[in-house]
Formats: sequence, structure tokens, C-alpha cells
Amino acid sequence: MNTFSNRAVKGLTKIGNIYCPKNGEFPAYEEVAGLHFLNTLAVNVPKDDFTSLNLVLIIFSFLPNGILRWLVGKFEAAQEDDSEGIIASTLRQLNLGLRGLCYSTYYSEFTNPAYKGRTPMEIIDYKVNRVTN
Repeated sequence: MNTFSNRAVKGLTKIGNIYCPKNGEFPAYEEVAGLHFLNTLAVNVPKDDFTSLNLVLIIFSFLPNGILRWLVGKFEAAQEDDSEGIIASTLRQLNLGLRGLCYSTYYSEFTNPAYKGRTPMEIIDYKVNRVTN
């Protein structure tokens, strides 16, 4: 089973605070993110991909926030770059993957159990409607 290391979770939290900072009513990523169900999200990820993601997040956990903000800026700028080169395409993939992971744990019905404020889902007035047979 795919399991994120504690360092990888720390790296994701640092990146999440960049993609989802405290903004007005919206809490910071680290306050509300449902990281307790993170491993559930990764159950079906191919082992090689998961190992690479875990490694990248571990590396991010050691980097200063200023360097991480710069990297995220490069990831986002690559979205506008038409280049088909390996660097631009890798930066676009990192942006898409990291942003998706951050948003899926931020805008989720599974929030940090210690968080007591209004969740991002409540702030945007969105409710999950599950229909079961």
C-alpha cells in the first residue's frame, strides 16, 4: 500500500500553504486540509509514480518557503509556455499534480479533525450530493 512519509506530508503542507494560503474567510491549507485521508487518495497510484511523488515532497519539506514560492511560480509560468521541451512539460506536470493534490485535500468534505472554523466548502456554499443505489 502507498503511504506518504511524515516528511512528504510536511512538504505537501508547505506547498499547500502556497497554493491555498489564508485569504479573507478562507483558512490556510495547513489549518483545514484533510491530510488524515491522504493515503486513501494514493491507494491506486502506480508504485513508481507514488515513489517519485513521495521523494519530491520529501525534498520540498527541506526547502525554505521562499524557494518553494519561486518554484511554484516557475510551475505556474510553465502553463503559459508553448514549449514542448522536457523542462517546460515537467514543470507543467508538477503544477497540475501538486495543485490537484492540494485542492483535493483542501476543498474536501474530509477536513482536519482539529479544525473548528468554516471549511472552504461551507464558505463557497457547496455541498456534496451523493446518490447511492
